[in-house]
Amino acid sequence: MSCQSRYTILIDFGSTYTKVAIVDMQEKKLVKTDQFSSTVAYDARIGLQQCFDSARQAIGQEEFEESLKLSSSSAAGGLRMGVVGLSRTLSSEAGRNAAFGSGAKVLKTCCGLLTEEDLQELHRLPLEILLFCGGYENGSSSILVKNAEMLAKSDIHIPIIYAGNSKVAPIVRSLFTFNHKEFYVVNNIIPNVGMMDKNQVEDIIRDVFLKRIINMKGLDKVSSMLDRMVMPTPAAVLHAGELLSTGTDSYKGLGDLMIVDVGGATTDIHSYAQQASYEGAKVIGAVEPYMKRTVEGDLGVRESSNSLSAEIGMENLCREAGASEEEVNAVIGKWITHNRELAQKDIEVKIDHALTCGAVRISARRHAGWIEHISSAGVKAVQHGKNLSNIRAVIGTGGPIIFGKDRHRILSQVLRTKCKEPDILLPEEAKFYLDKDYVLFAGGLLREVDEDAAFLIMKNSLEEIFGNSAM
Repeated sequence: MSCQSRYTILIDFGSTYTKVAIVDMQEKKLVKTDQFSSTVAYDARIGLQQCFDSARQAIGQEEFEESLKLSSSSAAGGLRMGVVGLSRTLSSEAGRNAAFGSGAKVLKTCCGLLTEEDLQELHRLPLEILLFCGGYENGSSSILVKNAEMLAKSDIHIPIIYAGNSKVAPIVRSLFTFNHKEFYVVNNIIPNVGMMDKNQVEDIIRDVFLKRIINMKGLDKVSSMLDRMVMPTPAAVLHAGELLSTGTDSYKGLGDLMIVDVGGATTDIHSYAQQASYEGAKVIGAVEPYMKRTVEGDLGVRESSNSLSAEIGMENLCREAGASEEEVNAVIGKWITHNRELAQKDIEVKIDHALTCGAVRISARRHAGWIEHISSAGVKAVQHGKNLSNIRAVIGTGGPIIFGKDRHRILSQVLRTKCKEPDILLPEEAKFYLDKDYVLFAGGLLREVDEDAAFLIMKNSLEEIFGNSAM
């Protein structure tokens, strides 16, 4: 995609806010950002017109008319997916990486031979797409065939992507066609040991997502007001981080980094680093991609604050917040019901901060790899997952971080203490940055047009955070 316009207007349709960023393409600089309460639930045109009015005020009517207008969306809670694989450490994990990398949320993962209970839960959950994968090329296929038969005869009627052993693909096509399933057959996501091919899977997931949100009430009506709806917001942020990490032909990137995005419903972690063995450990499991995203649906600070507090532990949460158990339960009970409320009272601010710290700490450790010590001839340590010990930059985004207190303490939860956590593959030290202009989504969209401009607006939005930072 090329851009002949002086300005590019970048829109994000979220469930809480509709956001806009206006970029001067000649100067490669951010002109203005703004946000308005989301109206996607009843008419997305209202929020979009507010963003457009803000843009007109910034650049004038004539430039507005000539500007390129791109958008992303995370409205309606994102795309909800299920993954059916063979082994948890290989196909299922590879499938989850592909799902997360395309901007989806994984609600259910099944490993091995499907059971009737698995099928019932897949049918019961509000899934919108299912990824079916497993098996190296020309490898074992019996379980894949049985799973294909069970899915074909099930009451599951959502798009199914088959990305497994291609030897089984003709059987999948026949079974799914005969049983009137909507399906896609793509390249094997793990064709061989140490290999991953997830581009086709990610492209289809994004396409399904965009078709779905465009057909939602309101968004189908705004598509004609835009030049293009480019990608889901999580995918835009993921690709924005990759650009910040690697840089462009003109600008040097930041190197290995992490993005921590805390929200009301989920906490997302993005990492950008080549997989490497930690101190000679044997690496096992699925291939870890350079850019990886994980979504923790039980670690949000509003809708899922109840499960988050359980993960943190009430005693730890009370100690961090300086609050009693009764105070914590009262605040969390209110936020679960009224999940758009901001922390107002001093005790609410303290509990909000403690929840955010806990969300970052737990989600970073779920995202990172770890070392298992074993007694075996020639092998003393096995590495599971991604080695992030060499990460040197951590970027914080999302309302609870951007508008929170003591952002340095929040982001420092990513770090491990080697003497206490010797086997967790997280960094011991790093620089911390804040996405102060909330433009990572815009950087991911703008990358489709001009990588230099996208890189510069994001880098110029980064504010380094030092110890004892306040609000």
